[in-house]
Amino acid sequence: MLNVQNRKERSKKLKFSSLKLLFPYLRTHWKKVIIASILMIILSLLALPTPYLMKYIVDDVILAKNIKLLNLIIFLLIGIQFFKLIFSFLTNYLFSVFNQEILVKIKKDLFHRLLRLPLSFFDSQQTGYLLSRIGEVEGLGFFFSNSIVRILIGILEFLFCLWILLYLNWRLTLISLIVIPFLYFATRFYSRSIRKTSRELMEKGANLSKRIQESLSGVEVIKSFSAEDRETTKIHISLDELKQTSIKRNIQFTISSEILSLIGALGGFIVLWYSGWKIIKGSFTIGTYIAFSAYLAKLYGPTQILANIGLTLQPAITTLNRVSELFELGEEGEEGIRVSKLTGEIEFRDVYFSYDSKKEGVLKGITLKINPGDKILIAGPNGSGKSTIVKLILGLYKIDRGKITIDGHDINTLSLSSLRERISFVSQNVFLFNDTIRNNILYSRPDASEMEVKEAAKLSGAHEFIMNLEDGFNTPIGETGKKLSGGERKKISIARAILKDSDIIIFDEATSELDSESERRIEELITEHFKYRTCIIISHRAWRTNSLNRIYLLGDGRVLDQGSHDELSQRNPYYRELHRTQARS
Repeated sequence: MLNVQNRKERSKKLKFSSLKLLFPYLRTHWKKVIIASILMIILSLLALPTPYLMKYIVDDVILAKNIKLLNLIIFLLIGIQFFKLIFSFLTNYLFSVFNQEILVKIKKDLFHRLLRLPLSFFDSQQTGYLLSRIGEVEGLGFFFSNSIVRILIGILEFLFCLWILLYLNWRLTLISLIVIPFLYFATRFYSRSIRKTSRELMEKGANLSKRIQESLSGVEVIKSFSAEDRETTKIHISLDELKQTSIKRNIQFTISSEILSLIGALGGFIVLWYSGWKIIKGSFTIGTYIAFSAYLAKLYGPTQILANIGLTLQPAITTLNRVSELFELGEEGEEGIRVSKLTGEIEFRDVYFSYDSKKEGVLKGITLKINPGDKILIAGPNGSGKSTIVKLILGLYKIDRGKITIDGHDINTLSLSSLRERISFVSQNVFLFNDTIRNNILYSRPDASEMEVKEAAKLSGAHEFIMNLEDGFNTPIGETGKKLSGGERKKISIARAILKDSDIIIFDEATSELDSESERRIEELITEHFKYRTCIIISHRAWRTNSLNRIYLLGDGRVLDQGSHDELSQRNPYYRELHRTQARS
């Protein structure tokens, strides 16, 4: 799995492997691109006659005192400007629409891609960092703006202006071309440093976003330890680092742009000196100088655009490479056997697993068998690997060794999305969305009826407290459900699992934060409502009910013992202690 935070820059140049990411988006909007490009070409053509018309006015019309012809040319120039205004507006409008449509589509696709990455990817990333990486997509706007078309038009303008300049005065043209190699080498010199600084700036921006998100998410802990100043200092340090890098890149841009402008200005001074000398000698007209200077500006303009493009393109290339990194991350496999119904048979055969290959395994040779409709308790202390077993059943991680089968199928051959649709999971760390109670329950099955929602709430024990709220099921619960107590959040989570109507139900510390009456209700739910479905109960303590088919006692990532409640009570002192602890509580 690629770590996007620590990955080194894979390329200093734009590669086809990155560029091909843009092709599908360009294909869907090719008509807008062609129309806008044609308008830009017309816009460019409209600007070309003006300098020559100015030469004609100065050398022929004014000296000849031809008022009618002067008026005609002025009206022609006004008309040209009018049409330039219209075409410029249409061009900018089309490119603006085209640009935003594509950028939004890329963001949608990138978010879709991120949600389909394995859970192991998110273990090494933070929300704020990923949010910033998604925001970097804005930097791709260069590729969907008129800048690329302007480059192509600039090449055509360069050739046309070069032809006109050679026609006007070929010696002066050759002299003015001396500065072009200097423009090229100056651009090459600065583009490398700007590319490197741009990548550094993006990474620091992403890390700053990560720190801010972490501080805001952990504000309760920060206040509990009076650590506001410490957290503020961390953010200030990151902001200062970002500021310094931003200043550094701006300085690089400024110096490079000014040097390119200076080189262009030197070319203009050379033309002015040579033209002035020729005008004084009488071999060059003022009108020719005005036209030559205007066309030279148009020659240097595309030249400087092409030269500057190497500088302005660097942040866009860096952005494209970074966005491509995310698109190239391997998604969870959706190919495989799709299951529409499960009997609930689960088997672990000598399974080994570790979250980090450099550390000791969390599971060490786990072997267990769960038959269809079984009610299984997996008990053990914190850190024994109980919750990890649940994550493996859901296919959230790949095992290191061994085999996991569900209904006789190797889990690696199943479509993970279809598998998860048939499993309900009540996590010990309940997560609720900043929405109403109804929508949080409906999250597991959005097409469920109002009656089914209320029935699920009654079975979970949530209905009573919900109806005591002023807005009932329409009550907003705040971010992560902070407006509810821990027990209320747990009941909504259980109601959500009930509503899913799946074939396998997993309760991970389901009775934590619940009172004894609510615990009894959950036990009845498991033994009666889920009577014919496979239920897996994860707990660090013994379970009171006697209707369990089998109990697996875990410790240090291994199955230490297994059997019925009576069998373990007789022979296993550790289980007896767990049971006594449960009885006292």
